[in-house]
Amino acid sequence: MILGTDNAAVQTQAGSGIRSGAGDERLRETLRPLLAIVRQQSAAWCARLDQQQARPGLPALALRTLAALRDYAGASGAAAFASSASALLETLQQQGSDGISHAGTRSLLEAGIHSLASQLEGPLAPASEPQAPELIDPLLLPVFLEEAQELIAGIGETLLVLSEGGQPGAVDASLLSELARPLHTLKGSARMVGALHLSRCLHDMEGALQRLGEGSPAPRSVAALLALYDQAVEHFSTLEQGMATLSAVGTQAAPSALPGTAAAEGRLTAPLVRIRTTVLDKLLNQVGEVSISRAQLDNEIGALQGDARLLGEDLDAMAQQLQRWQRSWEQGSPQPRDEAATGLTELAKAMEAALGAAVARQKRLLQRVVRTREGLRQQGRTTRELQQELMHARMVKFNSMEPRMQHLVRQVAAETGKPLVLDLSDCRLQIDRAILERLMGPLEHLLRNAAVHGIEESPVRRAAAKPPNGCLRIQAGHEGNEAVIRVSDDGRGLDLAAIRHKAMQRGLPGVEQWSETRLAELIFEPGFSTQSQVSALAGRGIGMDVVRAEVAALGGRMTVHSRPGQGVLFTLYLPLSLAVQQVCLLHHGQQQYAIPSTLIDSVIQLRSDQARQALARRTLEVHGRELLLHPLHVLLDEPPPVPLPGTNEAGSAFALLIKNGDELMVIMADHVSGNREVVVKPVGPQVATLAGMVGATVLGDGQIVLIINPLLLAGSRRVDGSGRAAGVQ
Repeated sequence: MILGTDNAAVQTQAGSGIRSGAGDERLRETLRPLLAIVRQQSAAWCARLDQQQARPGLPALALRTLAALRDYAGASGAAAFASSASALLETLQQQGSDGISHAGTRSLLEAGIHSLASQLEGPLAPASEPQAPELIDPLLLPVFLEEAQELIAGIGETLLVLSEGGQPGAVDASLLSELARPLHTLKGSARMVGALHLSRCLHDMEGALQRLGEGSPAPRSVAALLALYDQAVEHFSTLEQGMATLSAVGTQAAPSALPGTAAAEGRLTAPLVRIRTTVLDKLLNQVGEVSISRAQLDNEIGALQGDARLLGEDLDAMAQQLQRWQRSWEQGSPQPRDEAATGLTELAKAMEAALGAAVARQKRLLQRVVRTREGLRQQGRTTRELQQELMHARMVKFNSMEPRMQHLVRQVAAETGKPLVLDLSDCRLQIDRAILERLMGPLEHLLRNAAVHGIEESPVRRAAAKPPNGCLRIQAGHEGNEAVIRVSDDGRGLDLAAIRHKAMQRGLPGVEQWSETRLAELIFEPGFSTQSQVSALAGRGIGMDVVRAEVAALGGRMTVHSRPGQGVLFTLYLPLSLAVQQVCLLHHGQQQYAIPSTLIDSVIQLRSDQARQALARRTLEVHGRELLLHPLHVLLDEPPPVPLPGTNEAGSAFALLIKNGDELMVIMADHVSGNREVVVKPVGPQVATLAGMVGATVLGDGQIVLIINPLLLAGSRRVDGSGRAAGVQ
């Protein structure tokens, strides 16, 4: 794909190719009905001409149809036919405007139609003529890609239903109709943006769909549709790659770009999100509510300040009056008892009035404080609703990636020769777009691994009384505040005996007594593989450790379960959003850190002697299990805090049990402040390169707190010194 950064067009070249006879025939099937309309309209006009009833100029329908002939033939590569149609159209339009005789127009029309009919029966393009390069509009391309992604996903889902349902010779007409609409829409959009290769592929799909509706053998036609669909997905991926390249080129060329192109290039580099207008309206309403609440709070705070000032003035006046009375009493001569009593009475009355005014102002202050607090609560509710709506706007359906995964499974099935079926019927998850995009690589690796290693060959499956098609299944849903994704197969399962033997060869101590769960965890070790032969598809032991690391980098965790002869189940636990998370705040020495709450199984408070003993042994016994303990200062590569946990004034420490697959690991902290929902801020590039740094957040008192992932920290430090992943015992 050859890309340019100007606003005119982006050229793509699929390479020179030869138009096949089948391609010519498909083009004729489209052009013949159009030419028949031109011929019919012309014949009717000539008949009226013979009866002297014809109006000046050809019928508008004939001219429009002739223009459609020209455009479609040109876009399909039939340049000679398009040129003839264009010449005839221009001549006829000129004839009508010049008022030349009807007889001359009639002869030109008959000759032109005859010439087009002759060309239509011959080769429509030279055999050696290369396909014209695509001219992609760079401003329309991002919008098209966003729209096409949804349409392609819908087409893929319908094709899947079409390929799985019904009798071998029966086709559901409603499915064909449901498939035809998005196909036609997508084809038109692709042609509008200039993606001719994709448009032609979709046109071929329409032809295959039409033949299927006319009674063509269903299995063969559906297989052809699936093959064409895979080609369309490849074309779409090429356009996406071209968009990414165009964005990168636009970014690099930004310093020398002309001022007039800066805005266009900025639009190219920014990702697009499609949001329903109802969601935007709701967000705008909530923003308005926040503004109203802020104005009300400003008014209340202003009134509070005014009342507080007046109360202060009353108290100052009272204090000054007392001071005056005291000075006059100390400096003046002794007064008669009656005069002194009168003065005290007046002072008491003045004090009573001042105190009454102060009490009234205090009541008003308290009322305003109550209203202010209620306003703050209302603003908090509105802000949370706004936050939730904004988070929801970033959510996408997990099924939106189904075409990509179905394409991968068909590709692996072709590479391995194993018939495979991918089941995504139990996916009811909406998840943050950023998480899903980063998760696709790990999911594709799990699917490929299951197909290559897990699914047996057809003879083996028949001998085991299993269905001939190997089944790969993905289930996605919510459990509490987590997204849970399960990837499973119905294959042979993990060869735990081979894993144990490989572990013994690598010298892992005590592996003979390891449970099946702990043995299964070894597949996540870098370079760990029981395959004796390496193929182009798998066998190097590279990938599963990367899958777990990527899941952990997203703030999640991963488990594996295997049943011999029944398959393997991988379970991924992930946050629903990267923007807002529940975290547990902890103090360690003079520093405060946050850990995603989804990683924490439980928190245990330890006595001073328990904490010191656990730190010395680097293990902690919990419910009869010896769990590996990772001192937080070791994970963070920092000097030991002074004092160590358990030796502080409180005389206690807190042990946090971190979920590590099916195992638990322990970290220790001085104090745990509890859970809190925080907005996750990205850290700078210098900190982002450090393993285990998830992000940062700002607390209510303005303190900046780092969010850390102990699993990533433990994996990078290898603190147990055995060469095994931290937490695997």
